[in-house]
Amino acid sequence: MPIRATDLLKYLPPEVQYHEIKAVEEALRQNVIAQARGRICCFGLSLIMAIAIVHPGVNAWVESKLQLNRIIGIGSTTDAQVKEADKIAAALVDYARAHNWEIRTGAHRYNIFYVQGMFPNGVSNDNAPNQFNDSRFLVEVNPTPRLIGAWDASVEPGNHYTKQPMNASGAAHIQVPGQYKAWRIGMHKNRELALVQVAPVDISRDKNRNGKADEGDLKQRALIGANQHSAHDQKLVDDASAGCPVGRTSKGHQEFMRFLQQDADYSLNKKFIFSTGFITAKDLRF
Repeated sequence: MPIRATDLLKYLPPEVQYHEIKAVEEALRQNVIAQARGRICCFGLSLIMAIAIVHPGVNAWVESKLQLNRIIGIGSTTDAQVKEADKIAAALVDYARAHNWEIRTGAHRYNIFYVQGMFPNGVSNDNAPNQFNDSRFLVEVNPTPRLIGAWDASVEPGNHYTKQPMNASGAAHIQVPGQYKAWRIGMHKNRELALVQVAPVDISRDKNRNGKADEGDLKQRALIGANQHSAHDQKLVDDASAGCPVGRTSKGHQEFMRFLQQDADYSLNKKFIFSTGFITAKDLRF
Protein backbone atom coordinates (compact mmCIF):
# COMPACT_ATOMS: atom_id res chain seq x y z
CA MET A 1 0.00 0.00 0.00
CA PRO A 2 1.56 3.36 -1.05
CA ILE A 3 2.43 5.87 1.67
CA ARG A 4 1.06 9.40 1.19
CA ALA A 5 3.20 12.51 1.73
CA THR A 6 0.87 13.59 4.52
CA ASP A 7 1.59 10.29 6.34
CA LEU A 8 5.34 10.88 6.13
CA LEU A 9 4.94 14.36 7.60
CA LYS A 10 4.27 12.98 11.11
CA TYR A 11 7.70 11.31 11.19
CA LEU A 12 9.49 14.63 10.69
CA PRO A 13 10.69 16.87 13.55
CA PRO A 14 7.99 19.29 14.81
CA GLU A 15 9.75 22.40 13.50
CA VAL A 16 10.01 20.85 10.00
CA GLN A 17 6.33 19.86 10.15
CA TYR A 18 5.46 23.47 11.03
CA HIS A 19 7.39 24.92 8.07
CA GLU A 20 5.92 22.36 5.66
CA ILE A 21 2.38 23.12 6.78
CA LYS A 22 2.97 26.89 6.44
CA ALA A 23 4.37 26.37 2.92
CA VAL A 24 1.24 24.46 1.88
CA GLU A 25 -1.02 27.15 3.37
CA GLU A 26 0.89 29.89 1.52
CA ALA A 27 0.62 28.00 -1.78
CA LEU A 28 -3.13 27.63 -1.28
CA ARG A 29 -3.44 31.35 -0.45
CA GLN A 30 -1.55 32.41 -3.59
CA ASN A 31 -3.75 30.11 -5.69
CA VAL A 32 -6.90 31.73 -4.30
CA ILE A 33 -5.50 35.23 -5.01
CA ALA A 34 -4.60 34.26 -8.58
CA GLN A 35 -8.10 32.91 -9.20
CA ALA A 36 -9.65 36.10 -7.79
CA ARG A 37 -7.46 38.30 -9.99
CA GLY A 38 -8.44 36.26 -13.03
CA ARG A 39 -12.14 36.70 -12.26
CA ILE A 40 -11.67 40.47 -11.74
CA CYS A 41 -9.78 40.83 -15.05
CA CYS A 42 -12.46 38.89 -16.93
CA PHE A 43 -15.21 40.97 -15.35
CA GLY A 44 -13.36 44.22 -16.11
CA LEU A 45 -12.82 43.29 -19.75
CA SER A 46 -16.47 42.26 -20.11
CA LEU A 47 -17.54 45.59 -18.59
CA ILE A 48 -15.31 47.57 -20.96
CA MET A 49 -16.66 45.70 -23.97
CA ALA A 50 -20.25 46.26 -22.82
CA ILE A 51 -19.62 50.01 -22.43
CA ALA A 52 -17.89 50.08 -25.81
CA ILE A 53 -20.95 48.60 -27.51
CA VAL A 54 -23.27 51.17 -25.91
CA HIS A 55 -21.08 54.30 -26.11
CA PRO A 56 -19.72 55.26 -29.57
CA GLY A 57 -16.87 57.36 -28.20
CA VAL A 58 -15.56 54.53 -26.03
CA ASN A 59 -16.17 52.11 -28.88
CA ALA A 60 -13.88 54.04 -31.19
CA TRP A 61 -11.13 54.13 -28.55
CA VAL A 62 -11.44 50.41 -27.77
CA GLU A 63 -11.46 49.53 -31.45
CA SER A 64 -8.24 51.44 -32.02
CA LYS A 65 -6.55 49.78 -29.03
CA LEU A 66 -7.76 46.19 -29.39
CA GLN A 67 -7.20 45.82 -33.12
CA LEU A 68 -4.18 43.78 -34.18
CA ASN A 69 -2.14 46.92 -34.74
CA ARG A 70 -0.37 47.15 -38.04
CA ILE A 71 2.04 49.57 -36.36
CA ILE A 72 2.97 49.27 -32.70
CA GLY A 73 4.18 52.85 -32.69
CA ILE A 74 6.22 55.46 -34.48
CA GLY A 75 9.86 55.32 -33.43
CA SER A 76 9.65 51.54 -32.94
CA THR A 77 12.92 49.65 -32.76
CA THR A 78 12.08 46.39 -34.54
CA ASP A 79 12.51 46.00 -38.28
CA ALA A 80 8.99 44.56 -38.63
CA GLN A 81 7.39 47.60 -36.99
CA VAL A 82 9.39 50.03 -39.11
CA LYS A 83 8.40 48.15 -42.26
CA GLU A 84 4.71 48.32 -41.35
CA ALA A 85 4.95 52.06 -40.69
CA ASP A 86 6.74 52.70 -43.95
CA LYS A 87 4.09 50.73 -45.88
CA ILE A 88 1.66 53.46 -44.91
CA ALA A 89 4.16 56.14 -45.94
CA ALA A 90 4.66 54.46 -49.32
CA ALA A 91 0.89 54.18 -49.86
CA LEU A 92 0.41 57.88 -49.12
CA VAL A 93 3.18 58.91 -51.51
CA ASP A 94 1.97 56.52 -54.24
CA TYR A 95 -1.51 58.01 -54.00
CA ALA A 96 -0.14 61.56 -54.13
CA ARG A 97 2.02 60.85 -57.18
CA ALA A 98 -0.82 59.09 -58.97
CA HIS A 99 -2.87 62.28 -58.57
CA ASN A 100 -0.02 64.64 -59.48
CA TRP A 101 0.19 66.15 -56.02
CA GLU A 102 3.29 67.95 -54.83
CA ILE A 103 5.74 65.65 -53.03
CA ARG A 104 8.71 67.33 -51.36
CA THR A 105 11.85 65.20 -51.30
CA GLY A 106 15.07 65.33 -49.32
CA ALA A 107 16.10 65.31 -45.68
CA HIS A 108 13.82 67.19 -43.29
CA ARG A 109 11.24 68.08 -45.92
CA TYR A 110 7.99 66.88 -44.43
CA ASN A 111 4.83 66.02 -46.37
CA ILE A 112 1.55 66.36 -44.44
CA PHE A 113 -1.37 63.99 -44.95
CA TYR A 114 -4.72 63.36 -43.27
CA VAL A 115 -6.54 60.08 -43.87
CA GLN A 116 -10.27 60.09 -43.25
CA GLY A 117 -11.73 56.96 -41.63
CA MET A 118 -8.43 55.35 -40.60
CA PHE A 119 -6.65 55.05 -37.25
CA PRO A 120 -2.92 55.89 -37.09
CA ASN A 121 -2.09 52.16 -37.01
CA GLY A 122 -3.53 51.73 -40.51
CA VAL A 123 -6.84 50.10 -39.46
CA SER A 124 -9.93 51.46 -41.24
CA ASN A 125 -13.12 52.39 -39.37
CA ASP A 126 -16.67 53.52 -40.13
CA ASN A 127 -15.76 57.25 -39.99
CA ALA A 128 -18.64 58.06 -37.62
CA PRO A 129 -19.23 61.81 -37.04
CA ASN A 130 -17.83 63.58 -33.96
CA GLN A 131 -15.08 60.99 -33.44
CA PHE A 132 -11.30 61.22 -33.59
CA ASN A 133 -11.22 58.42 -36.14
CA ASP A 134 -9.01 60.08 -38.76
CA SER A 135 -5.20 60.25 -38.86
CA ARG A 136 -2.56 62.94 -39.24
CA PHE A 137 0.71 61.78 -40.85
CA LEU A 138 4.13 63.26 -41.59
CA VAL A 139 6.19 61.60 -44.33
CA GLU A 140 9.78 62.19 -45.40
CA VAL A 141 10.90 61.00 -48.85
CA ASN A 142 14.70 60.65 -48.82
CA PRO A 143 14.85 58.88 -51.23
CA THR A 144 12.20 56.35 -50.15
CA PRO A 145 9.09 57.23 -48.11
CA ARG A 146 9.50 57.06 -44.33
CA LEU A 147 6.77 57.66 -41.75
CA ILE A 148 7.99 60.35 -39.35
CA GLY A 149 4.86 60.71 -37.21
CA ALA A 150 1.25 59.51 -36.89
CA TRP A 151 -1.45 60.91 -34.61
CA ASP A 152 -5.20 60.64 -33.88
CA ALA A 153 -7.09 63.40 -35.69
CA SER A 154 -10.35 64.64 -37.15
CA VAL A 155 -10.84 66.46 -40.44
CA GLU A 156 -14.55 67.07 -39.84
CA PRO A 157 -16.48 69.49 -37.62
CA GLY A 158 -17.73 68.27 -34.25
CA ASN A 159 -21.35 68.06 -33.12
CA HIS A 160 -21.35 71.55 -31.61
CA TYR A 161 -20.67 73.35 -34.91
CA THR A 162 -22.60 70.80 -36.95
CA LYS A 163 -25.80 71.66 -35.07
CA GLN A 164 -24.89 75.35 -34.53
CA PRO A 165 -22.79 76.26 -37.58
CA MET A 166 -20.93 79.55 -37.79
CA ASN A 167 -22.29 79.96 -41.33
CA ALA A 168 -26.00 79.74 -42.13
CA SER A 169 -25.25 77.39 -45.03
CA GLY A 170 -23.80 74.79 -42.67
CA ALA A 171 -20.51 73.72 -41.10
CA ALA A 172 -17.50 73.58 -43.42
CA HIS A 173 -15.97 70.28 -44.54
CA ILE A 174 -12.67 70.37 -46.41
CA GLN A 175 -13.24 68.38 -49.59
CA VAL A 176 -11.60 64.96 -49.54
CA PRO A 177 -9.66 63.86 -51.54
CA GLY A 178 -7.59 66.92 -52.32
CA GLN A 179 -4.26 68.63 -51.74
CA TYR A 180 -4.07 72.31 -50.82
CA LYS A 181 -1.04 74.61 -50.47
CA ALA A 182 -2.59 76.78 -47.80
CA TRP A 183 -0.91 76.70 -44.37
CA ARG A 184 1.83 78.66 -42.66
CA ILE A 185 3.25 78.24 -39.15
CA GLY A 186 1.66 80.76 -36.78
CA MET A 187 -0.55 81.10 -33.72
CA HIS A 188 -4.06 79.66 -33.48
CA LYS A 189 -6.23 82.17 -31.56
CA ASN A 190 -3.08 83.32 -29.71
CA ARG A 191 -3.24 80.07 -27.74
CA GLU A 192 -0.92 77.59 -29.42
CA LEU A 193 1.49 77.19 -32.31
CA ALA A 194 -0.34 75.74 -35.30
CA LEU A 195 -0.60 75.69 -39.06
CA VAL A 196 -2.69 78.74 -39.93
CA GLN A 197 -4.72 78.80 -43.14
CA VAL A 198 -3.47 81.56 -45.48
CA ALA A 199 -4.98 80.47 -48.83
CA PRO A 200 -8.39 79.15 -49.95
CA VAL A 201 -9.31 75.45 -49.94
CA ASP A 202 -12.24 73.57 -51.45
CA ILE A 203 -15.05 73.06 -48.94
CA SER A 204 -18.64 71.89 -48.80
CA ARG A 205 -21.28 73.25 -46.42
CA ASP A 206 -23.25 70.70 -44.38
CA LYS A 207 -26.73 72.06 -45.04
CA ASN A 208 -28.38 68.88 -43.67
CA ARG A 209 -26.63 69.24 -40.28
CA ASN A 210 -25.80 65.51 -40.37
CA GLY A 211 -22.04 65.77 -39.89
CA LYS A 212 -21.29 64.52 -43.41
CA ALA A 213 -20.34 66.08 -46.73
CA ASP A 214 -23.23 65.17 -49.04
CA GLU A 215 -23.59 65.58 -52.80
CA GLY A 216 -26.24 68.29 -52.48
CA ASP A 217 -24.18 70.49 -50.14
CA LEU A 218 -23.00 73.93 -51.22
CA LYS A 219 -19.45 73.73 -52.58
CA GLN A 220 -17.06 76.65 -52.73
CA ARG A 221 -13.40 77.63 -52.52
CA ALA A 222 -12.86 79.68 -49.40
CA LEU A 223 -10.51 81.03 -46.76
CA ILE A 224 -12.34 79.99 -43.58
CA GLY A 225 -9.68 79.91 -40.86
CA ALA A 226 -9.30 76.13 -41.09
CA ASN A 227 -6.19 76.01 -38.93
CA GLN A 228 -4.43 72.77 -38.09
CA HIS A 229 -4.41 72.84 -34.29
CA SER A 230 -5.02 70.54 -31.31
CA ALA A 231 -8.23 69.45 -29.59
CA HIS A 232 -6.56 69.63 -26.16
CA ASP A 233 -7.13 65.94 -25.33
CA GLN A 234 -10.92 65.94 -25.78
CA LYS A 235 -12.49 62.49 -26.07
CA LEU A 236 -14.96 63.64 -28.73
CA VAL A 237 -14.58 66.38 -31.33
CA ASP A 238 -17.60 68.44 -30.16
CA ASP A 239 -16.53 72.12 -30.11
CA ALA A 240 -12.84 71.46 -30.93
CA SER A 241 -13.42 71.96 -34.66
CA ALA A 242 -15.74 74.01 -36.83
CA GLY A 243 -14.05 72.61 -39.93
CA CYS A 244 -10.38 72.62 -38.92
CA PRO A 245 -8.14 69.54 -39.30
CA VAL A 246 -7.24 68.87 -35.66
CA GLY A 247 -4.97 66.49 -33.79
CA ARG A 248 -6.64 65.02 -30.69
CA THR A 249 -3.89 65.45 -28.09
CA SER A 250 -1.87 68.49 -27.09
CA LYS A 251 1.30 66.39 -26.80
CA GLY A 252 0.84 64.89 -30.25
CA HIS A 253 0.19 68.32 -31.77
CA GLN A 254 3.33 69.71 -30.15
CA GLU A 255 5.34 66.85 -31.63
CA PHE A 256 3.82 67.57 -35.04
CA MET A 257 4.73 71.25 -34.81
CA ARG A 258 8.28 70.55 -33.60
CA PHE A 259 8.94 68.52 -36.74
CA LEU A 260 7.56 71.27 -38.95
CA GLN A 261 9.71 73.88 -37.23
CA GLN A 262 12.72 71.75 -38.20
CA ASP A 263 11.57 71.51 -41.82
CA ALA A 264 14.41 72.38 -44.21
CA ASP A 265 12.36 74.86 -46.28
CA TYR A 266 10.83 76.52 -43.24
CA SER A 267 14.31 76.96 -41.76
CA LEU A 268 15.24 79.03 -44.84
CA ASN A 269 11.94 80.91 -45.08
CA LYS A 270 9.73 81.52 -42.04
CA LYS A 271 6.85 82.41 -44.39
CA PHE A 272 7.02 79.03 -46.12
CA ILE A 273 3.57 77.70 -47.06
CA PHE A 274 2.94 73.98 -46.41
CA SER A 275 0.78 71.76 -48.58
CA THR A 276 -1.55 69.19 -47.01
CA GLY A 277 -3.13 66.17 -48.67
CA PHE A 278 -6.50 64.72 -47.63
CA ILE A 279 -7.32 61.10 -48.54
CA THR A 280 -10.08 58.63 -47.67
CA ALA A 281 -9.03 55.29 -46.18
CA LYS A 282 -10.78 53.30 -48.90
CA ASP A 283 -8.54 54.88 -51.54
CA LEU A 284 -5.26 53.72 -49.95
CA ARG A 285 -3.59 50.46 -50.93
CA PHE A 286 -0.89 48.93 -48.70
